[in-house]
Amino acid sequence: LMFCQATFAHGPVFDCYIEGYNRVKCEAGFTDGSSAAGRQIHVQDPSNKVLLQGEVDKDNTYTFQPPTGSYSVVFFGGAGHELTIQSADISR
Repeated sequence: LMFCQATFAHGPVFDCYIEGYNRVKCEAGFTDGSSAAGRQIHVQDPSNKVLLQGEVDKDNTYTFQPPTGSYSVVFFGGAGHELTIQSADISR
């Protein structure tokens, strides 16, 4: 039997939004339903300096107090899967 490699592929999904008390909540996972728990997340300034870092929780979320000014949130999904969201794209 021949299987298409794409059958076994999974891609990362990542989104962040502002919730109560001006906190940013990010949700991460994979298109095949796999958990992202334990994967790294970095909050970086425009020069890519890491301001905050943490891991996706068992509920596939990461919540943080946003820094002042522009920043980006980077999800490291492993195996070359890295997604970035700019602070300007994060809304309620």
